[in-house]
Amino acid sequence: MEMIDYSVIIRTTGNAHMKYRKLLDSISRLVPKPKEVIVVLPEGYELPEERLGWEKFIFCQKGMVRQRLVGINACKTRYALICDDDIAFSSDFVKKLHAPIARGRGFISVAPLYSFLPDKGKSAFFSAIVASAVPTLIHRHNRYISVLKTTGYSYNRHLKCSPNRYYETQSAAWTCFYTDIQILKDINLDQEMWLDAHGYSAYDDQTMFYKAWLMGFKTIVVPDAEYSHLDAKTSIFNNNSSVLYSTNFNRVVFWHRFIYAQQAHAFGRFMSQMAFLYRLFCIAILNIANVFRHRMTRADFLICRKGFYDARKFLTSDVYHKLPPIVSGKQS
Repeated sequence: MEMIDYSVIIRTTGNAHMKYRKLLDSISRLVPKPKEVIVVLPEGYELPEERLGWEKFIFCQKGMVRQRLVGINACKTRYALICDDDIAFSSDFVKKLHAPIARGRGFISVAPLYSFLPDKGKSAFFSAIVASAVPTLIHRHNRYISVLKTTGYSYNRHLKCSPNRYYETQSAAWTCFYTDIQILKDINLDQEMWLDAHGYSAYDDQTMFYKAWLMGFKTIVVPDAEYSHLDAKTSIFNNNSSVLYSTNFNRVVFWHRFIYAQQAHAFGRFMSQMAFLYRLFCIAILNIANVFRHRMTRADFLICRKGFYDARKFLTSDVYHKLPPIVSGKQS
């Protein structure tokens, strides 16, 4: 049996219960077995009742990115499967994700999660019109997700599922991924703690994967490595104030840091601005319509606007200007 030096790192609040139990059952069936299971919880939360019996628990200050980083820094194995507390997978899941990395095809591997893509029909059409999520026409044969200058993405839901058939991707759901721990340390996600600053880490997944891409650490999608997200899409419709504020704030910062600032020429910066302004215009029209249709309160509308204006101020702050630039690398 092939041995792989890997751990499983779980981010949780300890309240997923039956979903978490299914994750633990999946981990217990993994072949080969992980050498360590690290469970990271926010300070003040109770340990989950569901246990493997040999996992290691760590507490840290609350934050979706922060919990990831604490688990990564505590990991002692070369590789890790890093996941949320509400997924389930087959016994050969890690073996399939490890294969493209072992073969030198990339540095991070993921399984596709089609449930996070827009539903077919009106939802997909509307997402494409507002440049949030657009079906890809260019990279159908070699890519899963491409990040757009609008901060949205293009997607390919027609991946061919066969052994040793891989695709590249510029982003993916942060729900579950597998990688060499040293690569995660080299990406320096601790430089992106602005993601955690407002109670909800909007754009955390896109930030990690796209930053890795820009730095030359390619992410590979393994179509025949399947898993279930047991809480799929429940957070998308969450309209609490921290989600609304952080989504609007982090969208602006992501665009400026990872799209606009990466353009080497004036024309590229101009096109990036036009694309982002179009997205902002569509969001504003949608929010105004939702207020009139009573799908959004006026208070929520003002929270969204405040997130946008506060992000613009943040871009002129010393804190933002002290962030290290993204060091681009050659894709291997």
